Amino acid sequence: MSEIDYLNLLGLVSIAMLAPLLVDLLRLPIPDVVAMILAGVAVGGSGLGWVEVDASVELLSALGLAYLLFVSGLEIRAIALRGRIKVSMAAFFASLAIALVAAIGFRAAGLVSNIGIMVAVLITTSLGIVVVLLKDEGRLATPMGQLTLLGASLGDFGSVALLSVLFSGDDSPMAVRVLLLVLFAVALFTLGAAGVRMSSFARLRRAFARRAGGASRIVVRTSFTLMVGFAALANAVGLEAILGAFAAGVVVSVIADRVAGVDDIAAIGDDDPGAMGEVRGQLETIGFGLMAPLFFVSSGLRFDLGALLDSPEGLALVPLALLAMIATRLLPALLFAPFLDRREVLASGLLMSIKLTFVVATVQIGSEAGALTPAAASAIISAAMISVITIPTLVRWILRRMPVPALEAPDMSPARA
Repeated sequence: MSEIDYLNLLGLVSIAMLAPLLVDLLRLPIPDVVAMILAGVAVGGSGLGWVEVDASVELLSALGLAYLLFVSGLEIRAIALRGRIKVSMAAFFASLAIALVAAIGFRAAGLVSNIGIMVAVLITTSLGIVVVLLKDEGRLATPMGQLTLLGASLGDFGSVALLSVLFSGDDSPMAVRVLLLVLFAVALFTLGAAGVRMSSFARLRRAFARRAGGASRIVVRTSFTLMVGFAALANAVGLEAILGAFAAGVVVSVIADRVAGVDDIAAIGDDDPGAMGEVRGQLETIGFGLMAPLFFVSSGLRFDLGALLDSPEGLALVPLALLAMIATRLLPALLFAPFLDRREVLASGLLMSIKLTFVVATVQIGSEAGALTPAAASAIISAAMISVITIPTLVRWILRRMPVPALEAPDMSPARA
């Protein structure tokens, strides 16, 4: 076993701690996630060279990625999947088609070498940012909020599934990988249904309630066990472990809402009711307070700034990828026009264009599989960072010039002209 370099680890965790503080102290107009990635670039191989990616950092980064996908799964709320599923599915497949055309164009131009990785990047959304922004603007329970959440959720599902099929780590034929994905989905549904059913057993719920606090924190432990278990199941059938971690988050989210009795989309957000809302907060604290920051900083350590600056193709890919990220989700949002007004359609499409979390994860997987050059990987992450810096401000500007609707059961009938 290799010796742990605690000084190197100290550099990693120190950057994760200091980066958000510097954002406030220097009043930088960037999200914490971007600050952590940039700080990692500054102290990594592309900058000062103070922190390197050794075996310990690799392990923490892998755990951080898995937990990040788990927390992303927690953002998927079954109650948000009600409503206009047909139009949302149509918009998703339109996004998929546009992403495929853009990815083929990028490959034909010699900007990327793998079509699948670009499609996975383009169809995803930073769901956590979308939820917070909609909640802050009082529009989570509106038709626009529901359609946006559903569209973003479908994009994340599709991206993770695509990664699992394309980068499964074995040489199985594509048909076999798709079959394995279907079998995994069946197993996921079966285990999830069993978990929901077990959550209704009064004796078991009382046992969990007794152990929920104090030193036991049994619900947190159970959730972590589910994450590792589902990741192991996905890995065992030849799929990406991140699919299992993401699926575990979805299952825990469904069970948590069932136990808490949440059946109204307006309850989504920081004020989730009851003990399960507290548990959800604890899980997110572990994820966003520790695990995810380590992953983002380590992603910055891997960021090859030199390769990007030395590559005309990489530099050209940054604005083109950003435009593709926006077009892939904004144009299909036009299908929402019968249910929303024009400004809501614009805001919804832009919200679904915000990308970073899944993009960083996708780029790391693609890079490890040899599907992305260092310059292309750095360019894609750069484009995603620009999206998360600029688009939320634009969306807030649009929404704040519209009347805020009352939080009530949304009317999902087509809007009248």
